[in-house]
Amino acid sequence: MSLFTIPGSISCQLEKIMRDFLWSNNDAEMGFHWVKWEDICHPKREGGLGIRSLQDMNKALQAMWLWRFAKEDNTLWKNMVKLKYGIDRLGRWSKTSTHAHGVGCWKSIISGLDQFKSLVNFEVNDGSRAYFWYDVWCEDRPFKDQFPTLFRMARCKDVTV
Repeated sequence: MSLFTIPGSISCQLEKIMRDFLWSNNDAEMGFHWVKWEDICHPKREGGLGIRSLQDMNKALQAMWLWRFAKEDNTLWKNMVKLKYGIDRLGRWSKTSTHAHGVGCWKSIISGLDQFKSLVNFEVNDGSRAYFWYDVWCEDRPFKDQFPTLFRMARCKDVTV
């Protein structure tokens, strides 16, 4: 499986090409838009054509790579990412890149980490790999969002459970 995601601007351009293909009469003349693109992207059972939104598919692929990074151990691709970018203090997540070039793919994937972490729950187990304030491990939101005043007063914000 290759590590591939499409940058946002390119996926917008690709969707434009798909729309133009569907709605054009020929290369020079644009046809009439009978149906909204959003309706075309609905599943067939809901009356759409079942064409998937590239932006939604790209977000799903990015989330899949974050899930795999969290769940898989000792895989070649994960070891390469860890060597290239480093990992956080608990050894759970890759750090973000500070370089301006050559890292677009992983930079795009890791940019969705905060949203990904807000949508998943962590098993605490012995507590050594779950951040007390930042991870969703109790209820449905991180403690920093549930108790913002208490979070602002806390001296050690990077503590584990």
